[in-house]
Amino acid sequence: MFPTLTNTPYGVLPISRAKGPGSTIERACRISGILLLALALAPLSSWAQQGKVEVQSNEQLFCVLAALNDAGYDTGTAIDTGSKAREAIRADLVGKKIPVLPEIEKFYQAHKIAGRPGLNLGQFVSLALLLGPPPDFKFTVAPTDLPPDARNVAGLVPLLRTFYKQADLADIWARAQVDSQTEAERYSPRVRRAIELTDGYLRFPAGAYLGRTYSIYLDLLGAPNQVQGRIYGSHYYLVITPSKKLRINDIRYYYLHFLLDPLAVKYAPEIHHAIALEALARKAPALRNDFKSDFTLLVTECLIRAIEIRMDKVSAAQAKKQVDQLTASGFILVPYFYNSLLQYEKQEGSMSVFYQQMIEGIKPSKEMADLSKVHFSKPAPEAAPAPELSEMEQLLDQGDNDIYSGKYLEANAVFQRVLQKNPHSERALFGMAVAASNSRKPDIARKYFEETLSVARDLRIVTWSHIYLGRLDDVEGDRKKALAQYKAASLTAGAYPEAV
Repeated sequence: MFPTLTNTPYGVLPISRAKGPGSTIERACRISGILLLALALAPLSSWAQQGKVEVQSNEQLFCVLAALNDAGYDTGTAIDTGSKAREAIRADLVGKKIPVLPEIEKFYQAHKIAGRPGLNLGQFVSLALLLGPPPDFKFTVAPTDLPPDARNVAGLVPLLRTFYKQADLADIWARAQVDSQTEAERYSPRVRRAIELTDGYLRFPAGAYLGRTYSIYLDLLGAPNQVQGRIYGSHYYLVITPSKKLRINDIRYYYLHFLLDPLAVKYAPEIHHAIALEALARKAPALRNDFKSDFTLLVTECLIRAIEIRMDKVSAAQAKKQVDQLTASGFILVPYFYNSLLQYEKQEGSMSVFYQQMIEGIKPSKEMADLSKVHFSKPAPEAAPAPELSEMEQLLDQGDNDIYSGKYLEANAVFQRVLQKNPHSERALFGMAVAASNSRKPDIARKYFEETLSVARDLRIVTWSHIYLGRLDDVEGDRKKALAQYKAASLTAGAYPEAV
């Protein structure tokens, strides 16, 4: 039988936290399904002490952004963040008249993503996180394994090596540590407290992360008010840039994912028993497509939202208001988890023990009945009118909706229309592949997944193409090829920056 992914019928779109109580920004996140692949390559039973989670600086990130700032990256320079470090470093670099700078300026202008500050910064964040220390800046993965956004700007690295020497970045980095330490000291006590409280609430041993790492990097040279998350293999990264308001809630949110994602992987079959609720979630207009298409992801998100309300110790009236708002926006299991957490708090077991019982306690028929009276809210109005969709975009959306609805023949026809006009449309090629996979046509699916990978830059599409191909290889008995596909998928997971 041809394999299909049990936790999503189509794929995954970028995750962001909807704006609501206690949330002032959209957060980029990661793919829950991909974590299954990353963790499948490592044992889930052994806990490894990794030390304290702290806010720190990262030299590779600093060097990449120093070069960009000198080459025309000026997003957010007029915003007062309370830190003058970026201004001082930019002035220092301008005075050096660096010979290689014109080449870097040309490179930056050729790769700049206009109007999307999060995506523009994000591609260089992805690159920096996969570089070794200066002066060599060697890739920590094979160049062929770089995520597409990092691969797109990998040509910066040779220029960066030259810039590092000509600008004497080692000296600038050393002097910048004073400002970095000052900013980190604003965060450190609050971050440590947030981590301690989270570990305490979930009753996890401090620092016990299943062999995974969680790093928080503060970079003073990026556009202000950015929070960008990445997962590369078993490593979680959170990159934050200067802001007057400390991003403690964002750090806690990602840390909750870091702790709870492995449980969602471990108990995926138990979660799947409630998959009937996915159809109800898809009716919520305000719920993002990533949650509609990945039930495991939706379950984890609902649990995290409920935990945040419980940990914030708001009044009963405020808690009810938040639960109701989240439910109306499509997070349909928040009420269930909120009530389950009341029971969790009364017993002595850790969340790793209680989790299975809580998941198995979800009764789809009861939840359907309880949620039948919910009136789903409409999406929040855009700050500016959304641009009118082109004919091609409308067709692609129609094809995606057909996939979500299980209308694979109809989706195939729509995507064919797109490919007649644009044979290199990554969304259409991917849609053809998924339609074929769900129609039990493995040879056709493989062909289209491979064609997708030859043209795709969207990390969502790249990641899921590798997953599907890995599943095909597994079914065909070629475990070596399957593991290679899964490794490639793990390297593109979670790199979905968005503007905040």
